[in-house]
Amino acid sequence: MPSPQLLASVTGPLEAATVIRGGADIVDLKNPADGALGAVEPDTLLQTILAVMGRRQISAVAGNVPLEDVEALVSAVAARASADFVKVGLFPARREASLAAIEALGRLANKPDLVAVFFADADPDLSLLPALAGAGFRGAMLDTMTKGAGRLLDHRPVHALGAFVAECRALGLLSGLAGSLEPPDVPRLAVLGPDFLGFRGALTGGGRADEVDERAVRRIRRLIDATTGAAPAAANETGEHDLIRVTDFTLPLAIGAYAHERGREQRVRFDVEAAIDRIRSDAEGVEDVYSYDLILDAIRGLAARGHTDLVERLALDLADAVLADRRVHAVRVRVEKLDLGPDAVGIEIRRRRTS
Repeated sequence: MPSPQLLASVTGPLEAATVIRGGADIVDLKNPADGALGAVEPDTLLQTILAVMGRRQISAVAGNVPLEDVEALVSAVAARASADFVKVGLFPARREASLAAIEALGRLANKPDLVAVFFADADPDLSLLPALAGAGFRGAMLDTMTKGAGRLLDHRPVHALGAFVAECRALGLLSGLAGSLEPPDVPRLAVLGPDFLGFRGALTGGGRADEVDERAVRRIRRLIDATTGAAPAAANETGEHDLIRVTDFTLPLAIGAYAHERGREQRVRFDVEAAIDRIRSDAEGVEDVYSYDLILDAIRGLAARGHTDLVERLALDLADAVLADRRVHAVRVRVEKLDLGPDAVGIEIRRRRTS
């Protein structure tokens, strides 16, 4: 699985040095005291570029500029063209204004790589993604506009974020996810395959306005690596495994091969048991364990994808999803339909990692 890059939002060269030591891949210049996309001054951007000296890619936000003010938006982007990426906020606007702004930015001469920022808490118009690709944007990301009013996963379920990442990939756009993300969110989002995950608050000792902390950056780095396999797995000297269990998880699903089963939902019960390396005795944080949230997310994703004829198909796809995580060695999946007369009918399968 490709490892998402760690995008760390900083206020200037001193914080840039801290996040680089902590393992950040992209240094993102932002003024967190000025809303969702508060911009730093061009001089601060220049100082940071000189301090980083090409060791990392640098992104900068264009600021909280409304899309209707195309002239101001173009000027803000041009003033930060020395960055590798410039993030442009697609703030709520009429579709015509959004398209006009995207077209104008696409016509910029010597423009930097542009990344459009949608806001999950502000009814984002994701139908604009093809227009971004057509205008030459490098990528798109989902963030939150109102900080302190919930994180990204409070506004979009995991399967919807996965669909966003997949559409970006199909259009040739880089994809990013951000928005008050916390350490437990990292494994759940990293498995979706975004090109980068963005952080600010999780990298400080307190809130967004506090200074970034190298230990916090290292923690997020370890979480990304543990989930995606960027770091080698710890040796399992005993060959024994611990088991992560999800039992009696019931959801309404559109399922069934018969005509009378179409057009309605049935209750489907899932039981999953995943074999993982023995949990270390010094485990203290989410970076040290495999989370059951990953199994729950996979099940909910199956429920959201539409009608499925066979419980066997559900079981096979769920087993594949769980085994996609390098930390899982084997899995047992039981899927049962509960509304056909007997207590339950279904299937149980066992699968083991083959490579």
